[in-house]
Amino acid sequence: MNIVKKAGVLAAASLCVVGAASSAWGASTSTKLSNGTLHSTVENGRLVSGNSSLFYSVVKYSKTGGSTVTATLVIDAGGKVYASSPSNVASGKSKSFSFGGKPVPTTCRATGGMNVSGQGWFWTPSLNPC
Repeated sequence: MNIVKKAGVLAAASLCVVGAASSAWGASTSTKLSNGTLHSTVENGRLVSGNSSLFYSVVKYSKTGGSTVTATLVIDAGGKVYASSPSNVASGKSKSFSFGGKPVPTTCRATGGMNVSGQGWFWTPSLNPC
């Protein structure tokens, strides 16, 4: 999978970024896009499965406008990228994918993302899964 530098994609897309916060499940963050919001949540495995060498994450895209797109949701765990299968997402619908039980990256950084066919990459701010 070809990954584009995150900073360049964010600047090119002129995204408004909403800061990280805690949730009942773990740390979460989101990025506001022109036709929806990309969400990312991570939790260290010590609280989920009792295994602190793993982390669990969910990436979700909530589409609020525009035409149907084909999106692949991803989690970038310190350079190791895990991806969902591509899915169509229509206005008013959401698509989420759970990336369960992945090794905690040595960088302690996990970044949720989405590749939209014909439009490119979009990213949330990084979270700490350690």
